Amino acid sequence: MDLKEAGLCEGISEVIATTRSASGVPNAAPIGFLTREGNYLVKLYKGSQTLNNIIETKKLAANVTDDAVLFVKAAFDTLSANFYSLFQGFPVLKEANSWILFKCDFIEERVESFLFQLTPITAEVNKKGVRAINRGFNAVIEAAILATRYGIVKDEREKEEMQKMVEGYAEIVEKCGGRKEKEAMRVLHEKTTRFHVISTIIEG
Repeated sequence: MDLKEAGLCEGISEVIATTRSASGVPNAAPIGFLTREGNYLVKLYKGSQTLNNIIETKKLAANVTDDAVLFVKAAFDTLSANFYSLFQGFPVLKEANSWILFKCDFIEERVESFLFQLTPITAEVNKKGVRAINRGFNAVIEAAILATRYGIVKDEREKEEMQKMVEGYAEIVEKCGGRKEKEAMRVLHEKTTRFHVISTIIEG
């Protein structure tokens, strides 16, 4: 199954993974998704709900989106039921440009994570079209990734460096981002003030 039409190309794609627990509770979280020579791989960190759900159900849906606000909300909020639709009982995101449902096979356990091989079951493309690259959108994604890792990092020097990087991404969003990207960075700011990740550079 060629998934290029659904938006997955060679390298690491940032998608929103939707999963469900054995009891049927849905979950959404951003993940980095690796495509390499027709193989699909994902590394999931121990303690995450995404990992727990995959261990229980052996399935994951990769939701491709260019909505920066949705990406940030999935990273820091529990999405309500109205964000989801169901495909054969499995949750996918209503607003996703496309989604791909995968079967997940365990490959190996590492110190902080598990590695899985993914086999596509089916895919659906909801929105077609080409969008020019926007540095603001990319900066939001990078900032969100750093923010989700901030609470895990123990080294204070590394935390300080991460904070500087996120502040730099905030500047790019203010300069290059559109309305959606700036809204996403404001949401990220609200969700991460407890980590002191983003400075007062966000002015609305």
